[in-house]
Amino acid sequence: MKRTSVLNFNLVYYKKEKEEPLLKYFDSIFMPAMSSGIVREKGDAKYFLMDVDIKKAEDGEYVLTGLLVKKTILEVKSDIDEQGKLVEKDERYPTAPFSMFIIYLKNHRMLFIENQKGSPDIRSFKATVKYIINNYVNRKNNELEKEGKEELPIPILNITGIPIRSKIDEALKDVIKIRELTLRFYPLNGDIDYSGLLDGVATDLRKKVGCKKGEIILKSPKNINGVVDVVSQSAGTVESIFSVTYGDKRKGKIKNDEISENLEMDLSGDNPDEELSDAIKKGKKISGITYISNENSTIYENHKSQIIPFTKRK
Repeated sequence: MKRTSVLNFNLVYYKKEKEEPLLKYFDSIFMPAMSSGIVREKGDAKYFLMDVDIKKAEDGEYVLTGLLVKKTILEVKSDIDEQGKLVEKDERYPTAPFSMFIIYLKNHRMLFIENQKGSPDIRSFKATVKYIINNYVNRKNNELEKEGKEELPIPILNITGIPIRSKIDEALKDVIKIRELTLRFYPLNGDIDYSGLLDGVATDLRKKVGCKKGEIILKSPKNINGVVDVVSQSAGTVESIFSVTYGDKRKGKIKNDEISENLEMDLSGDNPDEELSDAIKKGKKISGITYISNENSTIYENHKSQIIPFTKRK
């Protein structure tokens, strides 16, 4: 069983105040960047993507898959000997735990699957992909500027968990007061605001004043059921943060990751490639993965031809 997170992979390109979806630059920015081999270093660890590939789901949808690898050194400073006594050691072992990811290109929902204990987590994935795409675009734009050519647009990446009602209810069960609910919004890649409540704020107002991101803060909301409805129906199109007071008077925060869908996935296969194929099938049964807006479908059909050249020839 492998810990799996269900997420919204939201990448938008920003140029001359216009926002373009992920697939518009799939062949010129996204896939080349994801396959570039760019490495993010943090301390003694190196993070990079491997085996980035395009697969087909059973229904014919194109899906991007790959591995996030964390190459580091494991230090062993102590151990238990054969007599059960604690002994000091000073040993170092190279290690490269990995996680798997699947991005469904029709609606950019994704699965992030941690392969083992010590595998890189979703925060590492967010930081690494953002670093890779930004560095790729910056390098290309430096080259294009020298050549006097038009530069590539600026990528704006947000990877957000998809809240589900059962986890929101569980997180709020001991809460006596929501002091503040913050809803952070960002450019959407063909998504719609499921609740219908934030569309004007998250899109029209944000664009009118020239903001790439924004937030609204609701003070002391009294209708808890209404709060649960709004957050669960947003389905990853906003990031929610609760400031709460518990029954024992403790104050705390409930972040979006804590109320988002994750599960244990049993995968069949003898290697990551086979496990990814199995996970693609299982993902199609998850409600957070399967919803596709009309805009999602239109964008996908208009740009599907840019994906096809990257499929494996077998």
